[in-house]
Amino acid sequence: MSLKKEHVYFLKIISVSLIVILSVFLLLFWIISGGLEKISPYLPLYIFFALDFVLLLVILIFFAGLIGRRKNGGKSFLVYPARYILIKILYPMAFFITSVFRINRDKMQASFVEINNFLLFSLNKNVAFDRILILLPHCLQLHNCKAKITEDINNCLNCGKCNIKELAALSKKKGIFMAVATGGTLARRVIEEKRPKAVIAVACERDLSSGIIDSFPLFVYGLPNMRPNGPCRDTLVDVGALYELIEKICPQKETSV
Repeated sequence: MSLKKEHVYFLKIISVSLIVILSVFLLLFWIISGGLEKISPYLPLYIFFALDFVLLLVILIFFAGLIGRRKNGGKSFLVYPARYILIKILYPMAFFITSVFRINRDKMQASFVEINNFLLFSLNKNVAFDRILILLPHCLQLHNCKAKITEDINNCLNCGKCNIKELAALSKKKGIFMAVATGGTLARRVIEEKRPKAVIAVACERDLSSGIIDSFPLFVYGLPNMRPNGPCRDTLVDVGALYELIEKICPQKETSV
């Protein structure tokens, strides 16, 4: 699996973030360097190179985990720290930059989700169907539907007017537990109860990003929903893309249902 253009957008935001951070750092360093020289004439220089070294090391580890491969074709052990750096350091930086410069945050978050998926796929972890949890947003259900699918997705009336019928059928076929969450609190409760090895979350880019961050280090794969009627109302999911995502996570042969 290679990097795609969707990944590049987030990396561009990170590049801007680094330029801003370095500029602020140099300004602050220039301001305080006079006082540091009173302690030792070499102290400002030592601090400057030490901080530069730490920043460079963080960036190198991230990109090494992103593109480095082992001899057997898999990713290197640096994928784990690279994902930590992505979630704990780079994403907050990118979030700050999109706030300051009014950059399209949805696009940045979509790119973040893609890079997270890329890193998880690169670990080549095969997960059994029954150890996967699929979390769905309530807005996939038709807004005027009376079925209580938050209690059980199989309560779907099978009218076919939304994606729930297809998703319930996919759940039965694969033996994968699906839950419809009305918010982050319910989603966390389901994760605690089911204790899955991997989660596939379907939601908007904002909720996917926060879910990936809140659930770290759990493997959470994100799949953005489609919003033809605007946010949080009669949304859709590409069931084919969801099926492909499942196949990548657990490529073992299917058992008959």
